[in-house]
Amino acid sequence: MIQIPYLERRSPGAILVISLALTGLLSVGDYLTGPEISFSIFYVLPIAVAAWYGSRTVGILIAVVVAATLNIVEVMSGVVYSHPLIVYWNSIASFGIVLILAYLFSDIRERLQKERRLADTDSLTGALNRRRFYQHVENEIQRASRYGHPFTIAYIDLDNFKTVNDSYGHPVGDDLLSTVGRVMAAHARDTDITARLGGDEFAILFVETGLDEAANAFGKIHARLLAEMRRSGWPVTFSIGMVTYETAPVDVRQVLKQADETMYAAKRSGKDRVFHIAFHTDVMVDHGFRRSTG
Repeated sequence: MIQIPYLERRSPGAILVISLALTGLLSVGDYLTGPEISFSIFYVLPIAVAAWYGSRTVGILIAVVVAATLNIVEVMSGVVYSHPLIVYWNSIASFGIVLILAYLFSDIRERLQKERRLADTDSLTGALNRRRFYQHVENEIQRASRYGHPFTIAYIDLDNFKTVNDSYGHPVGDDLLSTVGRVMAAHARDTDITARLGGDEFAILFVETGLDEAANAFGKIHARLLAEMRRSGWPVTFSIGMVTYETAPVDVRQVLKQADETMYAAKRSGKDRVFHIAFHTDVMVDHGFRRSTG
């Protein structure tokens, strides 16, 4: 089904009203054209809108309304049947057909959303995967270019992760990675976007977030991650490169290259460090202490 952004943004209640309005318009057209011209196919539209953009419940409600509308229009058109029970049979048949349509549309929609989630997320941690994260960064670059808002990206590498894998086994390593993804998601703000880029590397996109605000937001996440590592007895720390863009960068490759280089600078300096660079301010922050990079 064609995706209509306007309908995608509407609440289930609004979709219900829109679908009822469509059903009403169709019923008028159906009545005016008379019983000789079949209008039934057009009633698929409000059912599809309700089940696809609303919910299965909304789709079923509209299916009931459509079935009733079909029979009311039929009676008002003065159709005469050879047996009085035929009108009841037609009512049951109409209701069955529209109910099946509502279920099919909602089921296809749910399956499609599930497939999209699987395509966009890392199966182990539940965080976004590299491809989807890059798309979010590209969108943020466009927003920064259009409105001049800053944004920040944090590139996170797990120190000593190989030691955990070698000493405790890969199942424990997988549990550690899942824990990192869970903690990041649980303590990130609603607007922050977390991802696993592959292996033991993660990233966070702080949407429309400048230097100080990003440092504060990440500081809370970082503290939670370290506390969880200590609680679980894992000898893991984090080397982090953060880059704040106060003006829009060229493209996503520049962003990730600079964040990656900043992270490796933190790792080479002794691990368990945060290097935070703000472009166009010439300031680097390491564990909250700023120093000039020029």
